[in-house]
Amino acid sequence: MSGRTISPGTARAQWAVVSPALRASALPFLASRAIVLLGLGAARFAVSDLRLGSAPRASSHAGLLGWDAGWYERITAHGYAGLGNGALRFFPLLPVLARSFRALPGMTAGLSLIIVANIACLAALVVLYRLVMFELGDQACARRAVWLLALAPPAFVLVMGYAESLLILTSLVAFLGFREHRYGLATCVAFLAGLCGPFAMLLAIPAAIEMAAGWRSLSGRERITGVGAVLAAPAGAAAYLGWAQEVVGSFLLPLREQFSVPHRGAITDPLVTFARDMRDLLHGTHVGTAEHAFWAVLLILLAAFILWKLPAAYGCYAVATLVVVLSGSNLDSLERHGLGCFPFAIAAAMLTRGRKAYFVVIGLSGSMLLTYAILTFLGIYVP
Repeated sequence: MSGRTISPGTARAQWAVVSPALRASALPFLASRAIVLLGLGAARFAVSDLRLGSAPRASSHAGLLGWDAGWYERITAHGYAGLGNGALRFFPLLPVLARSFRALPGMTAGLSLIIVANIACLAALVVLYRLVMFELGDQACARRAVWLLALAPPAFVLVMGYAESLLILTSLVAFLGFREHRYGLATCVAFLAGLCGPFAMLLAIPAAIEMAAGWRSLSGRERITGVGAVLAAPAGAAAYLGWAQEVVGSFLLPLREQFSVPHRGAITDPLVTFARDMRDLLHGTHVGTAEHAFWAVLLILLAAFILWKLPAAYGCYAVATLVVVLSGSNLDSLERHGLGCFPFAIAAAMLTRGRKAYFVVIGLSGSMLLTYAILTFLGIYVP
């Protein structure tokens, strides 16, 4: 018999690390799913019995496979062939992992997609707890961070067949690798993150910051693997774009689809986009899109706090994410992309140390999660 044998002592030590994080994550994980499923039930009741919602766009009938999850389901079932150029903006890691479940008896593409997304979400909550403990050594703050991520208003996408769960999980593990100087782990996981979507390429920024900070103390081998960690996420994205070059003859087509008018729109000055939506919000015009300005302000304030209180890698990652999100000609999906940048959840947890403040924030967040889920399943809110 070959292979490395894990001793009982090592297994117990590993479980001693994972067990508190898993216990802290289980209840918020289940609570968020209960809230989203309640929202789905309310939306279906509103559509079928009350005739509410935008009938052509209501996704209550599609349930957890509505909106972009429907694209991932079709890619999981049939691949990219025959789905048109629009499918190329969805990077392949989630459907590839979901396809691996298809071999199980009775497993459909949609069910496998939801299983992968939800397993990844639970794992992300566990790793978030572990990362906060590494940075702050504060169990209460780690628990708050897990609850705030699980019950964040846009966190319904972590229940649906979206790639955000995988993006958050891979980003968290990569960060843990950066911060612990485990560059081999960080390289592998950051490469996978690059296969989740283009936003993952921003992981090169915190990786470079951590490498520069510790460069003198690193051995030659660590420097080589560290450089690999810096390049890994862009390399993962480039691998998919290279596949697109081979299949459709265009390396940049998936990115052009991302920035097409029906989606994020052309790249614009972030200040112009933000100022326009802020003006619309203050004047009460185009409230459906201008409400994104409120979340933009909140995320900007949280980013400033992250720069102040957390290591530079976290702050620069948050700022870079905001710059990219705000550079679109519209702020649609701003909340979802903010959710995908996990340092915001850590900052929110640090700011809600008081018991009363924490419960107020959790109550508001859970209520808004339910509201956003209902509006999404009614086809009114675009996730």
